[in-house]
Amino acid sequence: MIRWFYEIGEEDFQAVGGKGYNLSKMYNQGLNVPNGFVITSDAYNSYIQKNFIGEKISRILNEETSAKEKSLTIKSLFTKELFSIELQKRIEDQLTKIASKRVAVRSSSTVEDLPGMSFAGQYSTYLNVTRKDIIDKVLLCWQSLWNERAIDYRTKYDVTSGFTHSVVIQEMINSKLSGIVFTANPITGNRNEVYINGSYGLGEAIVSGEVNPDQYTVAKSNGKVLIEELSSKERLCQYGEDGIEYVPIRDGLKNGSSLENLHIESIVKEAIMVEAYFSKPQDIEFAIDHNDELYIVQSRDITSLFPIDSFIQDKKLRAYLSVSTVMLGMKEPFTPLGFELFGHMVPTIVNVMTSRNKPLDGGFVKEAGGRIFADITYLLANKFVGKQFAKAFAGNDLPLEGTMNAVLKHHGKQFTNQGIKFKIPWGIIKYAISMVKPYVEANKIASEDRYGQMKKIGHAVVEEHMKLACSLQTVEEKLDFIKDTLVNAFILSQKQALYCVEFANFSKISKKLSKMLGDDFDIVPLTKSFPNCITVELGMELNYLAKYFDEEGIEPTKNHPKVRQLLKEFGHRSTIELDFGVKRWSEDPAYIMNLIKSYMVDQMYNRNIEEVHGNAQKADQLINEIYERIKVLKGKRRARKMRKMIIDYRIAAGMREYPKFDIVRMLALAREVMLEVGQLYEQQGLIEDQEDIFFLRTQDIRSREQLRLTILTNKEVYKREFARTTIPRIVLNTGETYYSAQNVDPHSKILQGVPLSAGIYEGKVRVIFDPNKAELLEGEILVTESTNPAWTPLFMTAKGLIMEYGGPVSHGGIVAREYGIPAVVGIPSATATLKDGQMVRINGETGTVEILKQQDMTH
Repeated sequence: MIRWFYEIGEEDFQAVGGKGYNLSKMYNQGLNVPNGFVITSDAYNSYIQKNFIGEKISRILNEETSAKEKSLTIKSLFTKELFSIELQKRIEDQLTKIASKRVAVRSSSTVEDLPGMSFAGQYSTYLNVTRKDIIDKVLLCWQSLWNERAIDYRTKYDVTSGFTHSVVIQEMINSKLSGIVFTANPITGNRNEVYINGSYGLGEAIVSGEVNPDQYTVAKSNGKVLIEELSSKERLCQYGEDGIEYVPIRDGLKNGSSLENLHIESIVKEAIMVEAYFSKPQDIEFAIDHNDELYIVQSRDITSLFPIDSFIQDKKLRAYLSVSTVMLGMKEPFTPLGFELFGHMVPTIVNVMTSRNKPLDGGFVKEAGGRIFADITYLLANKFVGKQFAKAFAGNDLPLEGTMNAVLKHHGKQFTNQGIKFKIPWGIIKYAISMVKPYVEANKIASEDRYGQMKKIGHAVVEEHMKLACSLQTVEEKLDFIKDTLVNAFILSQKQALYCVEFANFSKISKKLSKMLGDDFDIVPLTKSFPNCITVELGMELNYLAKYFDEEGIEPTKNHPKVRQLLKEFGHRSTIELDFGVKRWSEDPAYIMNLIKSYMVDQMYNRNIEEVHGNAQKADQLINEIYERIKVLKGKRRARKMRKMIIDYRIAAGMREYPKFDIVRMLALAREVMLEVGQLYEQQGLIEDQEDIFFLRTQDIRSREQLRLTILTNKEVYKREFARTTIPRIVLNTGETYYSAQNVDPHSKILQGVPLSAGIYEGKVRVIFDPNKAELLEGEILVTESTNPAWTPLFMTAKGLIMEYGGPVSHGGIVAREYGIPAVVGIPSATATLKDGQMVRINGETGTVEILKQQDMTH
């Protein structure tokens, strides 16, 4: 139950936990790590089993109480009276082998310092511990496995079993200086910089936040200090009679640099060695004794860095744009096969739209964190092109323009002067010419007939692919089919888009009306309750179903004929609908059923239905009023022309959501085809479940080798990345990340974003990452990263929207204006800054969110 560092091997992780494992590896590698031993997980497990604590813990965890209450109750089960006398004697005997007789007692869990999950700060550490209180501290470390924050953290990452706890006993270093060194800049993500926090005394002062440390940003290549930020250091931590104590720092040392050049040089050198050993950026705690000898007392992976393993490292600075969030409005990671399908489409789109003689391969498309990133270095080689590109896509994501400008401000010269030259893709003119004829044909159709025509051509393409899908025989044919399906869906959407180009005319309408009528009319009602909007149709159908079930006194079930009819039309959708690896509503209608039930509460359906119909009536009435006014002032011809322009805009704006509807239909068809492959592989014993096929890539499916192991690995990565809540818009191949051009002060009561939909509303915040688990109450303000059409029914419940990603023509922007709720976008980490229950005032005209007060949620 006790192992010294030199006795610990590669296979002992479960016995010694993350901290003990890393310390022993460094110690055995010859790095300057203070010696010590580990009280292994066997000791903890034995304590649990012999004292029948395991069943009690399981029962407590399943109780309907808070994490705080669970923590206190579980901790009370660990008492010194139950501690093994034999183990106590062995620990005290081993302690005599440490010369100073003073040790650090550190928790070392088997769920700690893991890829993507550091668990840093979740468990307890005790310094300057001696023989008389060593057992008390070991017990406290065991208890810390059940700290409130640790329980919450494990819940967030769905770590519910298979973990245990060890305790490291390590010789104390009576340090005059200490600190933390990151082998990549944890603020910017830059892998070429070392970031050091340093101060006087023991490191606990920095770790606990008792002192503002000095900060040094150092170039990894030559050790040059790039930035030095010195703080006023008021206190230091030192040995006390019992544990540690804090004492004032002498005036002469308070404002000077705690670390000298020789210290910084040795820290950087040692840190680079540690990083090289673990082959990953490290978060390292160091101590420097009174002889200026440097010790490494802890090291873990920096799990907060956004991954850049797939990015090209060719000695050029490269920039990668998050296609997933900026262009697709998708915050979640793709399943491996889902990524491959969409990743293949990106270069195909570029090839189609630029009519390239030499088609691009997919080399510029990279997977990072399960998301699609595209190399945009070629565009940034010309500042003007880079800025215009950002403006062009600002409709999808308003903060992109400011983010791109920030990248160009910091690195524009390097992008321009590194030998990559931007050339105008003249083929785009050829593509534009090719679209003239279809546009003319579409324009010949009366605006009121275009929706039917759009649906007709979509239905024809889907039917054609359904027939083709039925004829597929081999796995290879099916793999080719899914690759071609999404490309054909994109081409279809381009044709369909020609039927609704007038949706972009709102600003033109606004200017014309302002010029003719001044400020006499508020034209916001024109942006609500568009006719023939497929996503609003879904919301209305759900409300009609809620009304039916409520009035008939029937409990909604997925097998009810009316629900089955709804799923027949909308069942191909999903809350993560662009990833065909995710189940469709037809397979799992839980989200739909929950929405129907939520609309039945207090007859919310009546208010929702009335609001949509009322907004449509207001729009029609406003159109008539505008017509009559212009007729009087400018004549009947100009009045008719303006009325037609407004009506055409509203028809087009409603139709604009439909092309994506058909894309998702094609994805659902591709999913059915791959489930057939999954079913075949399950029958052959190659995989456990047909759904697992989406956690493979095509090369795996073709090879048929080690599929179960590959699936297990890919599922773990997917699960970890699903918990990632913030995705950068742009990442450089140095690791430097750009989330937004704006900085948020978490202590400020005013958060500045970008206005997306007008209006002012005060209400409670509800942060939602997964609509399937949404507990949004009527009147709350929905806070999320981004939305897609499947989220639309939630907008009937929310009275305000705050998003991290999105723009005027993104789904969230369109639907927020449609339902007349204020919306703000572009507040970095809004989902982390704002908390459930906070009262805020959202202003969709200024783009601000004012935090009014903190308030507990009431249900």
